[in-house]
Amino acid sequence: MLKSLQIGYKPREARQPVLIPARMNTGPSWTEVVIHNLSSGGALLACDDAPNRGTYVEIRRGKQTIVGRVVWRKERFFGIQAQGRLDVAAIINEPRLASRPKSANDPGSAYERRSQSRMEADAQIARQLENSRRWSAAFQYGIFLVLALSAAGLAATEVYQLLSHPLSQVQSHL
Repeated sequence: MLKSLQIGYKPREARQPVLIPARMNTGPSWTEVVIHNLSSGGALLACDDAPNRGTYVEIRRGKQTIVGRVVWRKERFFGIQAQGRLDVAAIINEPRLASRPKSANDPGSAYERRSQSRMEADAQIARQLENSRRWSAAFQYGIFLVLALSAAGLAATEVYQLLSHPLSQVQSHL
């Protein structure tokens, strides 16, 4: 009560103590986790093999996704700081999926986390590569042409000097 009367006091952000099963992706595999505490800025989670501090994780609960970085770890508990604001109510009320969530790497997956689909990104890279090949071929052709013209000019100068000396002597004798 005394703290709330102090000037400039801001109450700590409301955290929801919950026990929500979810799945966590730390890169190579998915792991079962339990969300124990949830706020709009992060979460307290627990799993058998907690990730190390600094690891980026992806937590999924149904269709809700939390991406964040592990900021602390103690035994099987760890806390993450979310990259964006979390919708606590949506995560709590989201039903758990019956099967493992689709990954962008799964064949035939329609799930895509990127702003551009993998096929569009690959096509764009292929177009850039082809344009780069064309420009490099044109550049190589231009360099070859400049070198060939330079060599022809040098050869013409040498032939002129070679032939001009004997011809000048013949002309002087006439």
